[in-house]
Amino acid sequence: MRNRTARSHRFTPFAFIMTLGLSGCAQDDTAAPAGAVPRHQLGEPEAVSGDFASVNGIRVRPDGSLLVADGTGRELVLLDLDLGTRTVVGGRGEGPGEYQAPSRVWPLPGDSTLLLDVSNNRLTVLAPDLSFGATRPMFEMDPEGGILLLNPQVIDGSGRMYSTNGFSMNLAGAGSRDGSGSDSVPVVRATLDDLAADTVARLASRSTSRVEMRSNQGDRMVTMQRTPYSASDSWGVAPGGSVAVARAADYHLEWISSDGSVRSGAPVAWDAVPVGQAEKEAWVREQSSRSVQTATFMTGGGGGASPGSGIGGAAARSMSFGGGSDDVDDYEWPETLPPFTGSILIDPEGRAWLRRHQPVGAPFLYDIFTPDAEHAAMVEIAEGHTVMGFGDGVVYATFRDEVDLVYIERYRLPEM
Repeated sequence: MRNRTARSHRFTPFAFIMTLGLSGCAQDDTAAPAGAVPRHQLGEPEAVSGDFASVNGIRVRPDGSLLVADGTGRELVLLDLDLGTRTVVGGRGEGPGEYQAPSRVWPLPGDSTLLLDVSNNRLTVLAPDLSFGATRPMFEMDPEGGILLLNPQVIDGSGRMYSTNGFSMNLAGAGSRDGSGSDSVPVVRATLDDLAADTVARLASRSTSRVEMRSNQGDRMVTMQRTPYSASDSWGVAPGGSVAVARAADYHLEWISSDGSVRSGAPVAWDAVPVGQAEKEAWVREQSSRSVQTATFMTGGGGGASPGSGIGGAAARSMSFGGGSDDVDDYEWPETLPPFTGSILIDPEGRAWLRRHQPVGAPFLYDIFTPDAEHAAMVEIAEGHTVMGFGDGVVYATFRDEVDLVYIERYRLPEM
């Protein structure tokens, strides 16, 4: 590791704030209708630190420090919010102890860390002291004629990987579907040592893509355009391996245990939000931002594929990451927003957090569900502040400022 403490001296009072003695959260004392769940507000953050080009994932370490994957800035950073220091872990490159664009980080058993580096086509295990250990390719050929794909979206407390993209594909590009013929999307689970995936849940998805083949200076190009505000199920995984699924059709939560048993909660009451001009423009901006980040991961940043980017770089050169038109009139818009957005996060108490769709300009609102799938509370945070993870009695969130820099905040968890 090479220390970047000197950079922390650049922090202004707006970039690094320590507010000791504050509770960090407050409950809204407004009288709630009979049967309504309590609504809490996160107050001022205990600490704020920046600035990052992006925060694609954080890993909360046992000592309270954070590992931050900044794919756009192409750094893996050890951040101590209490000391106000940041240390770059490893270096940029293709050799041992290096990476091109840290995409995600997850905890592994034994206080190890798994680092996803798409641009170098590899997964790397970091020891508790953050030294770089074993690596393996994300993409590799299967002796039976397919391609093995290690692109986990979630990792549980036992180190098992979960994904909706599958962990293998045939040469025709078909993912690891279970052959049922269903239009639903499987959530599959595998391990780093055994990629024979099990389907642990199925998601209803109304999201469709328009794929256009076109020639660009003789290259084969693919443009994918998402359906705006499609009502799709969301999911997340608890450390023990139980899968939380939020059903968009009637907005209720299900917990699917490792043995396949299901606990379902009652439908959640929600007010549909009309899709206006502000919501349309916000969706287009978000897609544009995602496209830029995806291109950065695949090419290693710098506007072009790195020499060692392998399959990732080849994919980047053959795809268009424009995400569609910037003109809102080029899309077909629903009349109202779906009830929720984003993935489900699980806090240390085993509760599921899912962000409810709100009108543009309104505070972000998270619905909180118990391990029994009951809707127990709501937590409000300022607009644009996205919950990223949890520590001992705290919640971490990110926000992007007016010059497109990303900051990490720490709040006290409310008593629920």
